[in-house]
Amino acid sequence: MAGISPDEIGTVTAGSESKPYAVGTIARHVASFIGMGQNVFVADLEGACNSGMQGVGFIDSEIRSGRIKYGLAIGADVAQAERGDPLEYSCGAGAGAFVLGRTDLIATIEDIAPFSSLFMDFWRRDQAAVPSHFGRTTVEAYKSHVIGAIANLFRKHPDLSLSEFDAITFHQPSGYLPMKTCAALTEDKIPYVEDESIAERMRLTEQDIEKKVKPWLKVLDTGNTYAASTLISLASVFDNSKPGDQVLAVSYGSGAYSNATWFEVQDGIEDKRGRTPTVEEYVKRKTTIKIETYQDLIRARLHRIKQRLEIPRLVGDVEPVNGKSFPLSLCYGCERIYFPAREKCLDSECTGKMEVKRYPLIARLKSVSKLPLKKRFTSNFELLDQNKVLFVDAKLQDLKPGVKLEGVLRRLDYEGKDGLIMYGIAYRPVFQETLALIARPKPLIIAPTQYA
Repeated sequence: MAGISPDEIGTVTAGSESKPYAVGTIARHVASFIGMGQNVFVADLEGACNSGMQGVGFIDSEIRSGRIKYGLAIGADVAQAERGDPLEYSCGAGAGAFVLGRTDLIATIEDIAPFSSLFMDFWRRDQAAVPSHFGRTTVEAYKSHVIGAIANLFRKHPDLSLSEFDAITFHQPSGYLPMKTCAALTEDKIPYVEDESIAERMRLTEQDIEKKVKPWLKVLDTGNTYAASTLISLASVFDNSKPGDQVLAVSYGSGAYSNATWFEVQDGIEDKRGRTPTVEEYVKRKTTIKIETYQDLIRARLHRIKQRLEIPRLVGDVEPVNGKSFPLSLCYGCERIYFPAREKCLDSECTGKMEVKRYPLIARLKSVSKLPLKKRFTSNFELLDQNKVLFVDAKLQDLKPGVKLEGVLRRLDYEGKDGLIMYGIAYRPVFQETLALIARPKPLIIAPTQYA
């Protein structure tokens, strides 16, 4: 959607509670996977569910300082909960991301206000598979920090009020907590706000809630996506915004932290509609799974000794549609898959040869079949060595000869619970046609930062 080259991005931040590596950053993986090169700042952020939007604030400051031209802020998570715990019923998985810069904007960040305190309503200790929590204590933590962040924003802007915003979205661990907070903002005495002049400007009406808040409760479709939650709901707001709209996004993370971020939608949003799928279009792509499959996946995820699930694999052959391709390396000494491609194996004692294979960015399907039961122990390394590809996000009946496919990144293998995770290319039917890059307009003048 941004229409820029990846090597123009100067910073990548990734907020997550479900990192694949305790040491080793998501941000650097993303930078490498999408071709940003080596001259880029990278950081994985803590802050529980607030960490995705924290990245937005940090990158905004870097851009305003002139240190970088563009930045990528990501929130991505797989929610965790003990089976049968109340948290389990809203668990979701998802990712949201925004490119920030000075030019060709869909919205400007007018200001950001934080609110945080040491309030351990929810936590996960090192090596614990699932978080612990104090149940309804989270209601108080969430309300006090979300309301506190809004109050801090309004303290900085004496003429600003909630009634001026066209859309308001909150972090969404459930549908209940945002609505509980909205109810507090309709009360005669708004809790946690002593200054009556600020409290008066923070008041919502039932009509405001119906029109400005409820349409963006994407948790009802996605479940609680943790650090991605506010980014996803904000993307949904922008999918439906028009130039001039005022938008307020209030993120929250247990521990506890909250950011109130004020956006103004710009004219550029009209030119960029349709470049990427909308949040609603992503939601409609969902696949319903059986409860037994869900239970197997959860059991495998929480098991301390990682075991491979024998999930049927679709494999086959493709042919390129254009000249663009992904390079990937196979090490024949240790049977590791490397993406992006490497010239040498990471294991200095490995003496096996390295072979670079190229896979088309866009392809057409030639043939497909389900890997038979007797070959279920065939590794993905062996399949790639045989010049086969894997198909994902599709049923066998969706894969007809000649169908147009797009290459996507997937985990193809992992070495137990302590070894490397190996990523590579798989294929799925094209979700949306890639659009050509467009010329960028001259830079807009960005207002000086109003916060430290």
